[in-house]
Amino acid sequence: MNFMKQLQEKLLALLLIALLSGTGAYAQGTPDKQKAPDKVVIFRFLPGEEMFSLKGNEAELERLYVLVDNHRAEITAGRMPVYVDGYCASLPTAKENLNTAFARANRVKSELITQKGLKEADFITANYARAYHNNKNLVVVTLRVPAKAVVESQPAKEEVKQEESKQEQVTVEQKQETVVEEESVAVVKQNPTPLPEQPLAEGQPYRFAVRTNVLYDAMLLPTLGVEWRINNSIGVKLDGSLSWWGGEHGKVQKVWLLNPEVRWYLLDAKRFYVGLSGSYGEYNIYKYMPGGILSKDTGYQGKLWNAGLTVGYQLCLSRSFSVDFNLGLGYTRSDYDSYGMTDGVRVYKEREKTKNLWGPTQAGISLVWTIGSK
Repeated sequence: MNFMKQLQEKLLALLLIALLSGTGAYAQGTPDKQKAPDKVVIFRFLPGEEMFSLKGNEAELERLYVLVDNHRAEITAGRMPVYVDGYCASLPTAKENLNTAFARANRVKSELITQKGLKEADFITANYARAYHNNKNLVVVTLRVPAKAVVESQPAKEEVKQEESKQEQVTVEQKQETVVEEESVAVVKQNPTPLPEQPLAEGQPYRFAVRTNVLYDAMLLPTLGVEWRINNSIGVKLDGSLSWWGGEHGKVQKVWLLNPEVRWYLLDAKRFYVGLSGSYGEYNIYKYMPGGILSKDTGYQGKLWNAGLTVGYQLCLSRSFSVDFNLGLGYTRSDYDSYGMTDGVRVYKEREKTKNLWGPTQAGISLVWTIGSK
């Protein structure tokens, strides 16, 4: 009896030891079979909006901050990249959706870069022109546990590989689309369409102009001038007039005159203008048109200068030609001698006389040849 009792006690003890050993082995083997879940944080965006709004995303952002703090060493060491996936499917075209997803993903990354000190190298970014589980406007941030910390099951690995394959495929598609766009731009640059020459627009100024005052030309006072347009609104003009005529019975017209002017072109078309002008010259006129208007039997010899304001308008005829109408008003001073002719001998009537006048200082109907346009 004692022998049987001792045998039963020994068998019971062996059974307890076996049970305890099996339980310990099972407990030790369980973590190897478990898969630690990915840390996923989801941010929502309003349809059509790219800006990252804290409203409605505060809790997720705080949770992401905690995850980054807990895994900072692995992230910065490159063992745990931060996956940022942008999803957009609320816009009309795939290109618009991709661009919006890209902008949204960058907004989220900028929060982690500015607030938590992460770098661009810490992220793996992918963007999709589709919905994420029927949600059309999301950015999904995922922190995946490193392979060294957890031995994942084969199905989980396959799922990760498929997701990564999808991400790589979308990235390749984006790159291909970018390359096609760049090639299209390059083709356009290499083969520009030649534009036909257009007439000078109403508001488009010329650079230089050569001009002649046909009103002075008709009075036998040939005039030639140039103008330089400094910019769209300001021009500088200089006209020169010269006549050197003579005839029988002392008939003469010898005149030279310089007329500088600064113009300000006004209004949208830049055709109407006002200006400051002046003139200086010398004259000797007897029985020619200008002197004949004053007196048929009296000649005038002297010098003059004037200064005043001008107003005018340029009428565009074509790309290269226009007509300039102008009138000047101001002050004129002339120092002169008046004389007559008796048997071909000059007889002075007045010496060293002076005239001061307020009124017209110049008038013109000028044909203008424009050279070059801005």
